[in-house]
Amino acid sequence: MESVLSKACTIKIQNFEGPFDLLYHLIEKNQINIYDIPIHEITDQYMDYLFAMQELDLEIASEFLVMAATLLHIKSKLLLPSPKKEKEEEELDPREELVLKLIEYKKYKRFTEILKTREKECEKYFYRGPEDIDIKREDEPLELSYDELKRVYVELIERNERKMNKNIGKMTQILQHEKVSLRSKIKDIIRTLLKKPIFKFSELFSPKTRSKLEIVTGFLAILELAKLKKITLIQPKQFADITVCKCENTNLEDIDDENIAAENS
Repeated sequence: MESVLSKACTIKIQNFEGPFDLLYHLIEKNQINIYDIPIHEITDQYMDYLFAMQELDLEIASEFLVMAATLLHIKSKLLLPSPKKEKEEEELDPREELVLKLIEYKKYKRFTEILKTREKECEKYFYRGPEDIDIKREDEPLELSYDELKRVYVELIERNERKMNKNIGKMTQILQHEKVSLRSKIKDIIRTLLKKPIFKFSELFSPKTRSKLEIVTGFLAILELAKLKKITLIQPKQFADITVCKCENTNLEDIDDENIAAENS
């Protein structure tokens, strides 16, 4: 009479990839704690699968027989009384090595399922492979007549001339650096004071005749002479014109470059 287990073997036995796969299936099917395997029950079920394989004339791999021998060996160890040992020595569980191997197999089993899921997802996509495009390059000789070369040369010359600035010939200096020194402006102020002891700042440094740099430098020059107590500056109100007055009993002719340099230092 055909048993339920034989029917299960007919469907499942060819899907097991090895003895650990079959053993793991039995543990999952019976919802057994992998750390506490009832070796008697698992061994009986495992042997039933092997007998069913023989009845179905399926070739049994040697790996399945090795696992069967291992299970029977563990079962016999648990059935036989253990020899007396000292109290200090701990009794080793004969199932321990098998449990460790099953735990390791469980990790690989789950990882395999993840890879199979990804494989099914990737089967939905089709990628176009690279194509080999054979491009034949042939160096064709360029045949140009003398008139054609002359025409191309003239076009290049005319194109370059159009890019050039027409006013380039008139440009003699792009940027002129104005050189204005504090000493030169002090000398200008002294020469003016020697002619007239009082003058307005705008008379000597007018924006109409002087650059901004000269005006600023001239302003610094009158401040420097006022610091030397050579002149007096008068400004009646804010932003009004500055009046430059020569101080009394002051000899402006004794101010030279060395005196100015000494005072500035």
